[in-house]
Amino acid sequence: MQTLLFGLGHYALLGTILLACWGAGHLLLMRMGRSAPLAPGLATPFAVAAGLGIAICVLQAIAIFGWLAAPTVVALWVSGLLVACHQLVQVRRRTAPPSPALPAPGFGDRVAWACLVLVLVSLLPRPLAPPQAWDELMYHLPHAQQWAEAGRLQVNPWLRYPWFPYNFDLLYAAALLFGNDILPHLFHATAGWLTAWLILGLGTRHASRMVGCVAAIVWLVLTKGEYDSAYIDMGVALFVLTAAVAFEQWRSSGRDRRWLALAAFLMGVAVGSKYQPLALLPFFALVLLRHDRRASTLLVAAASLALPCAYWYVRNAIATGDPFNPIGGPVFGFTDWDAADHQGQFADLRRNAGLPSWLLWPALLAPWLPALRQSATARGAMWLSGWMLLVWLVSSRYPRYLMMAYPLLALLSAAATMQLLGRVPAPSARWKRLGRGAAWLLLAAAATGAVATVGKQGKGIAATPEARASLLHAKVRGYGVWEHLRAHPAGRIYQLGVEDSLYYAPQPVWGEVFGPWRYRDVQSLPAPEMHRKLSSQHFDALVIDTERVPGVVTQLAFRDWFELLHGEGSVQVYRLKAPAQP
Repeated sequence: MQTLLFGLGHYALLGTILLACWGAGHLLLMRMGRSAPLAPGLATPFAVAAGLGIAICVLQAIAIFGWLAAPTVVALWVSGLLVACHQLVQVRRRTAPPSPALPAPGFGDRVAWACLVLVLVSLLPRPLAPPQAWDELMYHLPHAQQWAEAGRLQVNPWLRYPWFPYNFDLLYAAALLFGNDILPHLFHATAGWLTAWLILGLGTRHASRMVGCVAAIVWLVLTKGEYDSAYIDMGVALFVLTAAVAFEQWRSSGRDRRWLALAAFLMGVAVGSKYQPLALLPFFALVLLRHDRRASTLLVAAASLALPCAYWYVRNAIATGDPFNPIGGPVFGFTDWDAADHQGQFADLRRNAGLPSWLLWPALLAPWLPALRQSATARGAMWLSGWMLLVWLVSSRYPRYLMMAYPLLALLSAAATMQLLGRVPAPSARWKRLGRGAAWLLLAAAATGAVATVGKQGKGIAATPEARASLLHAKVRGYGVWEHLRAHPAGRIYQLGVEDSLYYAPQPVWGEVFGPWRYRDVQSLPAPEMHRKLSSQHFDALVIDTERVPGVVTQLAFRDWFELLHGEGSVQVYRLKAPAQP
């Protein structure tokens, strides 16, 4: 019961936040006029996503000016709720435009719907677990934590990627103002669920209910490992997809510039969240120039794009000379990174390169199917997803970096598969009965899997402080040592190999794979030289994972220079001894 109330409370809070976002987004859509209104299946998730983009932009502004505080965020939230209440009244009074009639759902549609619902239900417990994923503990949540504590945006040079654009992480900072680190998981999960909703609406509108359901299921299955983390990739995918939808609305609405401005704004939110969407800008620029070359149109697009993302790139250019720091180092010069760091980053991506999931491969057949080729919207999806796939192939080939293309690839895969199945001769009555039996078996298997997944994921929910501490002690390496150091400060700390738990450390803690406090400059030194180097940098203590960084504490002279203070498992903390007096 305690776990259930914990989950319901967080989802209720999330619901009010998303209602506030919907209010802002719906108000914006109403200001777009009557030109090419969004289909009913797209309007609601699009409005929520647009509202999230507006909230991110406002949070960025108040954080730049040092006003990031709980009262300000509450005022922003209450304002959104008031707008939402007003919009709900307007919706009740307004006559909805007639939606295109759809054929009655068949047996296959109902089975697909049921499978989609079961997949969604199986994901609901995942975001409620406390933070445990590598990157969220290493830099996403620590950066947000520092902004929340400082009340403003600042560069945290001891953490990885201090110069990255962090639009989506501003939502995490707002949650951490209230000491809530479950909401960041829910924000990231919400991006995934909104994307699934948009995929469902797009597939239903341009193909069939079956295509929409199958594509949404493919998206949810491919991203299921992301719902219990405070990463940003599903957020980037959401804003890229909404930007593409708005761009298509601009193209089909007689080129109403309001839709173009909205598309550029949403793409700017994505570009301000991660460097990868920068690769999409040439594609959108070429398509824009193909349709409209007027200087005023280009100015509208550029200004709308810059609004949510210019801060990060201008700041980097002024402070470091590299607007894309550290990725632009070979062109603009390195600051905190060096050439070896840059090479090491891309070598790591190449080591983890992989092919896309087989579920997306049918998308390659889409250009060869006449029914899809004849649709302007499908052709646009082919060109955009093809561009993203090409950029990914020639750059990283790191699977997670292709995620922003997953929605369109899932839609094309589902549409191509359904097109091919539609060419199969109609089955006999016997085969239809067998097909229905197979569908019921599939549904039963999906229900069984959903129940098992919910039960398994529910065990990872910590509804009390005691349960949370016990879980983190068991799941997060170094958690016990950081807890000890919070209670017993040891001065300025350098860490080796414990970067995946820094969110729980007493900040700041130095030591990183890349940058001026890189491991390779320290870990291979003999104990006296290591002590001398760390002392010269004013460190008082060393935290080390002796399994990940072997051979350091086993040096014969190590205990002459370092004194063990505390240890839990392979993670140990040492005090730097005062040098012996001559």
